[in-house]
Amino acid sequence: MQTIFLVFLFLLNMIAFYIIALLYVKVSKFNNLEMKQQKLMEEMDNAIGAYLTEMKDENERLIKIIEERQQKDDVYHAGSQGDNMKESNTDKIVAQAESDFVLKSPKIPVKMALKSYQSMPISAKKTETDKAVEDPVQETAAEPIEMDDRSLAFSMQQQGMSVEEIAKQLGKGKTYVELLLKFR
Repeated sequence: MQTIFLVFLFLLNMIAFYIIALLYVKVSKFNNLEMKQQKLMEEMDNAIGAYLTEMKDENERLIKIIEERQQKDDVYHAGSQGDNMKESNTDKIVAQAESDFVLKSPKIPVKMALKSYQSMPISAKKTETDKAVEDPVQETAAEPIEMDDRSLAFSMQQQGMSVEEIAKQLGKGKTYVELLLKFR
């Protein structure tokens, strides 16, 4: 009776060791998966950080261009107003008619444009060129569409071009092109 009890205990110990080994294997797989996930999250954080830095630089450049354009428009309008005071009434009418034909850039305060851009949801920021890339049937021959860097890079990639070739074509860095293609 005692030998049967000892054999039974031995079998229970063997089953317990087997279960412990299975649990150890599962825990080690889980730890490996967790480490891979952590590494992937770090890579994504770095990529998003680089992308956001690039976007910030582009936005600052855009704001600078808008401010310069506003200053040029202000100087142009101030100069034309001073000249108009010296001219006679007929000259004023002619100058006004000529200035109406000149294309003027819209006067939008930079802070207001920046605020509306920042408050806009990401899905609403999709440009007409992005829509044209998604649905090329709507494209007409009378209206040439300028494509942004992302759309151009994506179409070049579909044509089989390498990242280096795309970077050369766009005049951008390799990392910039990789980010564009990664976040399409």
